[in-house]
Amino acid sequence: MDKIKVLYIDDELVNLSAFKASFRRIFDVHVAQSAEQGIEILRREPIEVIISDQRMPNQTGVDFFESILDVFPNPVRILLTAYSDINAIIDAINKGQVYRYVTKPWSEFDLKLTIENAYRLYTLQEQNNKLNTKYSRLFNESSDPILLFDVNGRIVDYNEAAVKLLDASKNELHFTSFYSFIKDKTLAARIIETLKTENEITDFECAVVTQKNEEKFCLISANAIKNSYGEVINYQAILKDITTRKQVYKTLLKTIIETQEKERERIAKDLHDGLGQTLAAIKLNMDAVKSKREFSDTECKRIETLLESSTQQLRDICFNTLPSTLSQYGIVKAIEELINKSSSEKLEIRFICEPPIPPLDKSLEIGIYRIVQEFINNSIKHSQANEVVIALENKENNLSLNLFDNGQGFIIKDLMIYQGQGLKNIESRVKSLSGDVTFKSEINKGTEFNISFPIHLN
Repeated sequence: MDKIKVLYIDDELVNLSAFKASFRRIFDVHVAQSAEQGIEILRREPIEVIISDQRMPNQTGVDFFESILDVFPNPVRILLTAYSDINAIIDAINKGQVYRYVTKPWSEFDLKLTIENAYRLYTLQEQNNKLNTKYSRLFNESSDPILLFDVNGRIVDYNEAAVKLLDASKNELHFTSFYSFIKDKTLAARIIETLKTENEITDFECAVVTQKNEEKFCLISANAIKNSYGEVINYQAILKDITTRKQVYKTLLKTIIETQEKERERIAKDLHDGLGQTLAAIKLNMDAVKSKREFSDTECKRIETLLESSTQQLRDICFNTLPSTLSQYGIVKAIEELINKSSSEKLEIRFICEPPIPPLDKSLEIGIYRIVQEFINNSIKHSQANEVVIALENKENNLSLNLFDNGQGFIIKDLMIYQGQGLKNIESRVKSLSGDVTFKSEINKGTEFNISFPIHLN
């Protein structure tokens, strides 16, 4: 094992000789009679521990330590001083970043332990420096945006990829709140809560708003960085830009939904024009049979009832698949017809529509209709509501759809984890039409959806 490399600086030759005689067998000892000689040795040798006397003629020990901090920051510094030099001790801590001070005359045993402990600190610092160097290289060269922020959420460091993602200069990012970039502040609060309780999050999807007010979708993974005492000093967040992926998914989802609607339209047309006409013809023939009295009145009545029921069922299937009112008269009339069919003594449905809604793109009308249909079905089957309010409003370039029921509601946090199929269906349709959706719900106070679509005219 290599000996600890120690440099001892003192203007008195007697002290240098005594130090060398005491420790040359234990340590790799280098001595200097002045600060200038000490610097020359530091330039030649990889010194690990420096010991300097405080009282030297041209430069004090504290001043010497302060002067070498930028050029030789790694060696651990020990100050030799008289007991009365309390000001020097204070300066040593504040200016020279001294590890420890030793009073004269020094004890050989105590000084040996001090040097060995100083070397342990040196090795820890070297390991830490190597780790920091390795981390810094990975941090700066990473293609993924990385942000470091403190426990108060203030950004303290970032890499070039983060600057590019957030469209910001370095001055704009430094000490900016990390959470100010999260579009949904409710989700930002959940990130904070999760990090404080679990110290990490993985692939948390959210919308990020850049300094230029551009919206991007990201997966955020974050973890706590702790000191040796287990205390959190910073958080590290890695962002993956999935904006392009989301756009591709949205296009794919829209294509799937449009394909499904076309297939439903085809089925509805086949049922109406094919089976529907056949059943109607059967009824006419049965009327003729009845007039000829070839069957009893009871039998004819039973057949007639069955045929009427089949015809009504067929009409209901056609309506649920694609109501003809929607294609002929538009979304407003279609919602009114849906409300008439869904309202009952147990459920009152009110429809508010103002101002007049212009003719919309067919895919948008179908999407809105399916969302309203899904919401009414959920209110009937799950929420135990007795009142539903549907409001459709034309706001310049956006169409606002507000849905409310006074049912039993749910806990938002639980729903974020265990999303029901109805909510997924609504969210999928909204996203496929480039819309935005927010919702709120409270136990026994009902549920409300606020949805906005960019208007595409027919």
